[in-house]
Amino acid sequence: MTALALVLTLSLGGVDSLGKVSLVGLTFKAPTQWNKSQADANSLTWEEPMSGASLAVSVYVVDPQRPPGACVAQLITALGTEGFSTLTLGGQPAAKKVMSDYVGDGEAAKIEANRVTTTTATGCNGKTKWVLTWTAKTSAGARFGPMLKRVLDSISYGK
Repeated sequence: MTALALVLTLSLGGVDSLGKVSLVGLTFKAPTQWNKSQADANSLTWEEPMSGASLAVSVYVVDPQRPPGACVAQLITALGTEGFSTLTLGGQPAAKKVMSDYVGDGEAAKIEANRVTTTTATGCNGKTKWVLTWTAKTSAGARFGPMLKRVLDSISYGK
């Protein structure tokens, strides 16, 4: 398949198209063609069967309500403070951490083909808190990096 044919197939086929999702007061975009599952009322997971990439989002009501910055600080503490950087998502305080690791067991598995990158993002507006985890093979960063950016940039809180 030529490069042009591949680009046309990917763009016309909607392989990585995103659609609007609402979950417990948080709205964001997620992959429309990936396999979606829901473990409970607060969590959704998407998996791309060909690459093994995945997206998981959990959203909860904050009780008692608290200032957004304090809420994010508590989330970061619960997730482990190392490696998080602060940012703003959905107009509210948030934090993000990027880690790389290898899938498989032992030293033999530590080859570039087995390297994965996991991005964890969390945020809060004082009423709604959330955690998002995105995992994909590091070698697929050109495909999934821009897609993750679009997901994070789409985050918004309900009224």
